[in-house]
Amino acid sequence: MPVPQIKSAEDVKELGTILSVWAHPDDESFSCAGIMAAAIANDQRVICITATRGELGIQDESRWPAAKLGDIRSKELKDALNILGITEHFFLDYKDGECDKVPLMEGAAKVRLYIDKYMPNTILTFGPDGMTGHPDHQSVSHWATEAVRDLAVKPKIFHSIELKDRYESFLKKADERLNIYFNIDKPPLVNESDCAICFACEPDLCSKKIAALKAMPSQTEGLMNNFDKATIEAMMACESFVEAKN
Repeated sequence: MPVPQIKSAEDVKELGTILSVWAHPDDESFSCAGIMAAAIANDQRVICITATRGELGIQDESRWPAAKLGDIRSKELKDALNILGITEHFFLDYKDGECDKVPLMEGAAKVRLYIDKYMPNTILTFGPDGMTGHPDHQSVSHWATEAVRDLAVKPKIFHSIELKDRYESFLKKADERLNIYFNIDKPPLVNESDCAICFACEPDLCSKKIAALKAMPSQTEGLMNNFDKATIEAMMACESFVEAKN
């Protein structure tokens, strides 16, 4: 069994330049805000790509109307990334909920532009399952995989997962209460010993991650209001990834 290699902020240095590829505003913060903030503190380069502006993520029409939600979430994401110290962010500007309609080679070509420009050592993204089963999440995973296929020197791709023990201990109950994994019965679950990255967010990084998520209230206010501080901290304290299979 492989031992997790990336556990601490010091270990994050091994990831080099990071390209973070996600579908909607807030995907990046839930999945790897701690890793990205640690990398920035290490003076590593972090580039973040978001495929859509999340205009379908309607949770309270009276406060965050559908007609304005794309703009609202774009501003929220900017605020969140500012908290994390990330200054290089790009939208692909696909429509929310329609990434699976984008031809694979088109989506891959969009991602490839940033790979060619920034030459990342590491790509962080969803796995083929999309974590929550969302087709947009699955699509960006496929784009990232295809984007590096013909490169002589490939960046390592890591797929976001959840740890089995964390899920069984408390995330399962949280999911039953608030449906945090949306349209999938349960997220992809992996033993810690099988992870390439099992990053423990120290208290300062965990606080920064939670602050970034709170900067996106149109999506996170319900979560923050439904769980106590200790539970929220436990939910955000670990970021786990497996290395993609070639």
